[in-house]
Amino acid sequence: MAIKSTSLTICLLFSLATIATAYYSPSSPPVHQSPAYTHKPTLPPPVYTPPVYKPTLPPPVYTKPTLPPPVYTPPVYKPTFPPPVYKKSPTYSPPSYVPKPTYSPPTKPYVPKPTYTPPTKPYVPKPTTYTSPTKPYVPKPTYTPPTKQYVPKPTYTPPTKPYVPKPTYTPPTKPYVPKPTYTPPTKPYVPEIPKVVDGIILCKNGYETYPIQGAKAKIVCSEPGSYGKKDVVIYSDPTDSKGYFHVALTEIIKNLLHCRVKLYTSPVETCKNPTNVNKGLTGVPLSMYGYRYHSDKNLKIFSVGPFYFTGPKSAPTTPKY
Repeated sequence: MAIKSTSLTICLLFSLATIATAYYSPSSPPVHQSPAYTHKPTLPPPVYTPPVYKPTLPPPVYTKPTLPPPVYTPPVYKPTFPPPVYKKSPTYSPPSYVPKPTYSPPTKPYVPKPTYTPPTKPYVPKPTTYTSPTKPYVPKPTYTPPTKQYVPKPTYTPPTKPYVPKPTYTPPTKPYVPKPTYTPPTKPYVPEIPKVVDGIILCKNGYETYPIQGAKAKIVCSEPGSYGKKDVVIYSDPTDSKGYFHVALTEIIKNLLHCRVKLYTSPVETCKNPTNVNKGLTGVPLSMYGYRYHSDKNLKIFSVGPFYFTGPKSAPTTPKY
């Protein structure tokens, strides 16, 4: 196939070269000559020459090589040697650590038992006269026990431990730490809130009730002293036009549980007799009343009363408020 394609290519190139030479125009203008022939020469058709095919060779025949079967050669075994026999050295020095010897009894040497072979009697022809044969004297074999091989007992030498001195214990010295001195915490100073007792004093004559201006009340506190109890009396300011009074408690009074508020005086001549309405005569204990805190004036205020004065004639009992 390669030869055929090559021949076709050559023919095609040859025909193209012929056509190119026929229609080639030179660079200079051609000179017109009268044609000698009226017609163009006709070229013979190209003769196709078939390509020459190469001879086809038969495919190669592969033959597998025949190898001889392997010959098994058994391995050569090494000779086995008997275990080595260790002999003890004549001078035995025990190591630093000697394990306890395991006692193995000595093996007795093998002594084969003697085989008794009876003696062969000599042939004696029978005499004509019978004579009892005399047996030859054969001494009895004496048994000699085999002698055991003497094996000396090993002498045990205990290993010598190296001398290690006992460590002397030295207790650790604790660093000196001084005992802390207790300093009680100092409470911040909080100023005591002042306490005030207030109330209203009224006059009641018959069915008429009105506030008294200029009346006073007193606070009696029983404080324990060196010679028993002593009374501390604090008087209030005069009441205003609405009958309102107030008393500031000083720091002298420590315990308000023993303080009572009572009526003291009235400036009205027709209304001077104190009544026991709301305990105006016997006294109102401050422990019965809780205080209210006045945030604007920073005061603790105990409110009591109202208390009543009356005229010469006793007024009807007024209910407690």
